[in-house]
Amino acid sequence: MALPKALNKSQQSSDDELIIDPNLAISNKSVLALLNHMKLDYKKKKQEYKEKLQTFKMNEFGNIEQDEAVPVAPKSKVNVSFIINIQSAASLKSPVPNIPLSRYHRIPMVIKVPNRISKLGQDKILFIVKDPGDVYTEKLSACDQYLDNKLKVNKKDVGNKEVGGWRERLQEKKGKITKIGMKRTLQDEKVIDMNKNSSTRLTETSTELFSRVYGVKQLKQLKANKQLAKTLASFDVILLDHRVGEELRKKILTTTVIRHRKQPYTIKLYDPSKENIEKKVIDSKRQKLGKGYKIEKAEIDYIDPEYVFNQVNSIVRNTSVVIPWIATSLNKYDKEQRTGNTISLDVVCFKLDLEDKSFDINEATVIILENCKAIMQYLVKNLIKNKKYIISNMIKTGESQSLPMDNVDSILKSYY
Repeated sequence: MALPKALNKSQQSSDDELIIDPNLAISNKSVLALLNHMKLDYKKKKQEYKEKLQTFKMNEFGNIEQDEAVPVAPKSKVNVSFIINIQSAASLKSPVPNIPLSRYHRIPMVIKVPNRISKLGQDKILFIVKDPGDVYTEKLSACDQYLDNKLKVNKKDVGNKEVGGWRERLQEKKGKITKIGMKRTLQDEKVIDMNKNSSTRLTETSTELFSRVYGVKQLKQLKANKQLAKTLASFDVILLDHRVGEELRKKILTTTVIRHRKQPYTIKLYDPSKENIEKKVIDSKRQKLGKGYKIEKAEIDYIDPEYVFNQVNSIVRNTSVVIPWIATSLNKYDKEQRTGNTISLDVVCFKLDLEDKSFDINEATVIILENCKAIMQYLVKNLIKNKKYIISNMIKTGESQSLPMDNVDSILKSYY
């Protein structure tokens, strides 16, 4: 990776060592310490896993009764979070003028970063649309044309075998585990296909871009069968059709079934800022149909596949922040609660793949510091009333201790 543009040739060392902004001495040490710790810790856990697995295998083939379950491999992919501690909930402002902060309750706001967090082909995506879900699945399949050719399904005869696309390879990677000593393969985190039901038409519920597309009725069936939380947990990204997003958040996608970091994104099926003659004609036809005719209305509904694809790509590539509930739920006149509690904004700044052989700690350090600066710039400009309300900054993972970062001025003035 190239060094930041602010560095000229005279500043670059001859032995290609990484040059870090002297103003970010604390941040640099913390990031390097965190990455080194994660790398060594993963190596240790992987070795322990291999030993346990070998013991389990020997006992199983020896028909020795075992109390312990099959050893679970350590996670190789870890989210690195940039945490900004703020004085109180009253220190936050609405990112859009004249719209109250309460409107952003449990709604993730996308933050553009210079280095991508993830990319299409690495995440399982669930899209929840207006009923009927199977009709919109067919329409959303038009988004697949904008995928990179490497990600599309490429069927070739190779020894009478078909070579699948990235979706199939991702499913093999994430969706299956094989127990040692057993010939059959069991699915882990099984996703129920709710379209295989007498009340709905039999059809495909996925596209190349979306792992699953569900309608609202299908989601309600999952809730009735107490399968909703488990199904949602099997996806990396959850998207909502803007026409049903508010209803779903209040009645179905409550905090009891969905984790904080997996709060769903709301996207639109067309660009409302553009005047579209085709959409006007379609809306006129839909009105003439009158009440009912859900399937017929859905079949002629207007979708801009390129606009949908660009939104999904932006969500996957960039990071996001969810405003803490205390800032969006409390009464604005309750000054004691709003000003007496420190709050934290937790933003993913990097996804660490410990199995990646090309992983370079110095390069990852630069990427993290660049993303942290972009995150801080966004928050200071759009969400925090004044940077003086920022108490401290930290970096951590889900299993590590919090390590200190430099103050807000040092981060904003850095050459990254």
